[in-house]
Amino acid sequence: MIGILIKYEKKTMFTRLPKDTESLKNQLSRIGLDVPLKSINLSNHNDIGYEVQIFAKDKLDYEIASRIILHDNIEQLNDLLTYVYKGNSDEMYDRIYESCAENISELYKEITAPPAIEPNDKLVIKTTMNYNASFYEPAEYIVEKAIAIPHEKFEALTNITHKSYDFIAQNKADMYYDEDNNCHCLLVYDKESGDGLLINSEGNSYAKYSAFIPNAKAMLEQHELELSGLKAVKAPITESEKRLLSVISAAADRIATFAHLGNRDFTVEDVLKELLYDFDDIKELIRDSVVEILRTKPDITAVEVSNLDVPLQPEITVTTKETQEQTADEELSGLSL
Repeated sequence: MIGILIKYEKKTMFTRLPKDTESLKNQLSRIGLDVPLKSINLSNHNDIGYEVQIFAKDKLDYEIASRIILHDNIEQLNDLLTYVYKGNSDEMYDRIYESCAENISELYKEITAPPAIEPNDKLVIKTTMNYNASFYEPAEYIVEKAIAIPHEKFEALTNITHKSYDFIAQNKADMYYDEDNNCHCLLVYDKESGDGLLINSEGNSYAKYSAFIPNAKAMLEQHELELSGLKAVKAPITESEKRLLSVISAAADRIATFAHLGNRDFTVEDVLKELLYDFDDIKELIRDSVVEILRTKPDITAVEVSNLDVPLQPEITVTTKETQEQTADEELSGLSL
């Protein structure tokens, strides 16, 4: 707590802040200072003729007192201390010590402001949650048709599911239960965000039953890839990619080092030469990285690499399942019986 000693017309008042506002006003009134608290500056440079002394007893008080300037007043200091002493003193000291505020009013605004929401790389999942759910019994739903709709229309649908919609009414036949009691549904998704709603209207033109499906568009695209025999699975980084990234990192470090020494302009070719690389080396690394990635793809049956020093020939020759089948068909078509 910060001690305040005020002398006015041969009367003296001493109190510790923070203090209840009315009690503080009454105490000041007893020495003749019947003025608003915000009119009592915490410096001795005033027109009323009072003197002020401030007493701090610990590091937190000293840190706050060191921010007091000419126009700070007793009301601002009392408000600040009221807030500070509600929290943990060590935590408050750290926040005030690290603050760049130059006076009490700035400091109060800064430490009472809500914390800024910092961006992070944590997973964000958009879904719905049930209040006090006792159990979950997920079921399988068969998507008969997927319909993409504009963002505004999707927002309206998610906010008012009981409203009738033409695209639901026109696809009633796609929402039903089969003989095995499997539910066949409509999947409506947002063209912009990709989120969707799984809908069973049970013969109605509105979403009588619905479930929010995050990333529905991506799920559909992945399903289509798998049906075609392809999978959108990111391959692990290859050895050639690692070496290429190492060269890039080394080049960036070298440029940064010489930039601190006063250089401003660089060419990638010169930097690579200083690192004992030339463009042919880099081209070879890029080629090898491409080849290694191609060889991980299930639809690629063969990848052949040619010598870069041999002119007028392809650097990479690729055979896919389709070209392999075509070659076999061509060979058969050339046979005569």
